[in-house]
Amino acid sequence: MSDDRTAHSLDTAQFLPAFVELAARSGIETSENELRRAYALVDGQVSSDTMAGMARELGLHIRPIHLEWDELPQLRSALPAIVQLRDGSYLIAEGVLEDTPHGRILIARDPGAHSEEGDIALDRQRFERLCTGDFVLVKRQYHLSDTHQPFSLRWIVSQMLLERSVLRDIAIASVIITFFSLLPPVLTIIVMDRVLVNHSYSTLAVMCGAVGVLIIFEMITGYCRRLFMEVMATRIDGRLSLYLLDRLLGLPIDFFERNPTGLLQAKLSKIYQIRTFLTGKLLQTVLDFIIVLVVVPILFYLNWALTLMILALATGLALIVYFYADVVGRKFKDVVSAEQRKNTHLVESIYGMRTIKSLALEGRRRAEWDMHVAQSVSARHELGQTTNIPQTLSVPFEKLIFAGIFLMGAYLTLIDPSTFQPGSLMAFIMLGGRATQPIIQLAQLIQDWGEIKEAVNEVASVVNAPPELTRIGTGLRQPISGHISFSDVSFAYSPGAPLALANATFDIPTGAIFGIMGRSGSGKTTITRLLQGLNTHYEGIVKIDGMDLREIDLQHLRTRIGIVAQENFLFSGTIRENIGIAKPNATLAEIVRVAQLAGAEEFIERLPKGYDTHLSEGASNLSGGQRQRLAIARALILDPPILILDEATSALDAESEAIINANLMRIAQGRSIICVSHRLAMLVNADNIMVMDKGRVDDIGSHLELLHRNEIYKHMWYTQNRPNEVNPSAKLTITHHQ
Repeated sequence: MSDDRTAHSLDTAQFLPAFVELAARSGIETSENELRRAYALVDGQVSSDTMAGMARELGLHIRPIHLEWDELPQLRSALPAIVQLRDGSYLIAEGVLEDTPHGRILIARDPGAHSEEGDIALDRQRFERLCTGDFVLVKRQYHLSDTHQPFSLRWIVSQMLLERSVLRDIAIASVIITFFSLLPPVLTIIVMDRVLVNHSYSTLAVMCGAVGVLIIFEMITGYCRRLFMEVMATRIDGRLSLYLLDRLLGLPIDFFERNPTGLLQAKLSKIYQIRTFLTGKLLQTVLDFIIVLVVVPILFYLNWALTLMILALATGLALIVYFYADVVGRKFKDVVSAEQRKNTHLVESIYGMRTIKSLALEGRRRAEWDMHVAQSVSARHELGQTTNIPQTLSVPFEKLIFAGIFLMGAYLTLIDPSTFQPGSLMAFIMLGGRATQPIIQLAQLIQDWGEIKEAVNEVASVVNAPPELTRIGTGLRQPISGHISFSDVSFAYSPGAPLALANATFDIPTGAIFGIMGRSGSGKTTITRLLQGLNTHYEGIVKIDGMDLREIDLQHLRTRIGIVAQENFLFSGTIRENIGIAKPNATLAEIVRVAQLAGAEEFIERLPKGYDTHLSEGASNLSGGQRQRLAIARALILDPPILILDEATSALDAESEAIINANLMRIAQGRSIICVSHRLAMLVNADNIMVMDKGRVDDIGSHLELLHRNEIYKHMWYTQNRPNEVNPSAKLTITHHQ
């Protein structure tokens, strides 16, 4: 990576849209027209220095750099950035993906496209053909005390600065402790140079009393300082916990689908390690530097030559810390990577233990675990070897600080007896040790510092990820009745991936039962994801009651759509709490009503504690059909105008499916229902059924219409029902799937 500090020109018309968008992402709202008026910008070329000055006035910092393809991973947290194309236009570089089927991929986007729309995947060949390699980094300038900045060490420091009163008390206690730390050398001088020489018992008695008072006061101030530090750490822990969950809940669902649970847990757990380091070891070392500021002038007063020797040895320690910090940091990255793979494997093994047992995979999982452990141990061994070098090199400096002062002081005293009295020499040694102790502690923190830098990057990769665009407070919150329309909608889960939906167009009237069927991977579930706003980077228009889905407040939208998937997560708690979780103030009568609609009432009544039955982890004390009926009841508690049943009965036994089928018409009253299923018995009573094939709408019609004209539907119907049906044209109310 090379810094391009020389002034060069930028095309105003092409550059401004990208700059305005990145400014908005940093929380600075402006527009092209405002910038043109305020800075007299016209279409044409403008120097990068002019743009840098404009950015500074807006509170931004821009930095031109040039990158070759192999250097792209170095961007890391600098993204998003602006990248220049060879035709003079600009794209916004969003991220660098490694280990894709096509190798490394740069994800870029046209700044003129709708949010998250128009992603472009650039492999090496396309990047080198289309891009100049010139990037412009745009970052907001934050004050140290700004709590709204992205997560970093500065962010945690900003949280510490919120506790100014506690920090003040800690500083006062530290100054007092520093004062007390000067008394032992003074006592040493008095005892050795006066008490012992003059045999003064009265002075010795006074010194004993002074030592007792000193111990008591140092105990009190030490206790107070530790108490204040604990108060600050506890408060910061509370804010960190709130911050973490708030950021996690704001992330889009596809972020969690891309990142394994074990990996996320391992990354987020590092935030408390960072806090412990900053409020513990590092803060303690910084506070101890107060001693250096007080003691060094005293040392110069006592003997400037020995003081210079102490500072020279301390400088040697500091240089060791400086030169090995990056090396240790690189080795620690290998440790973090190995630990993440190991932790992910462990979490997967715990979650998938039933599958491991049923397939007798214990041997294979154990072998894979052994490999991950070996990699982790090897990485930690290399880290230990690396950190051992600076720690070993620092030992002579640490020892010389004591032994060198003692021997050099003795030598100076032999040359000139007036240089030191025995007590003065011992006091100088004690003060020298106190002055260099923080620097020695700094040398010992070298390994921790490498760990903390990498831990910050790990946590930042999660909490600084782009949040979901909820439009809370700005999105539409109008009543929803349930009219849904898709107009020429296309969608792919990632740039360069095959289209999961291709030009899908259909309409669902208010109050209709609309079935969607198709083979696996045909795009059925994708439609339901788009309706919930889980994925927004699609082309075309999705409307609900005539409102563009992108303009609707997501929280408002999701409370108006009930969703029952093939596998539903039930939380720890009672059945009543799970059914009413989306409506905490729901009455028991409301809970019972939706349970009856879902067909759950009959098994709940048979339970000893009824609605107060406590569900174990994953509701394993209920059958699959019972869990599914509870999920339907939970989806109905808010009386949503739209209900989505996404393969809701595909994993159920015939009896459970029949119960849900029997209640479907009652559930459908007053709402639109989208029923996604590959089991056609669930769809025969639908007003319309849409046949999906490879992401495209193949046909739409009633059961009988599709049975006569659509080959996909006809083939699937015959496959499922030929053993039980003589006349396939006859309409079945309920068909039990064996």
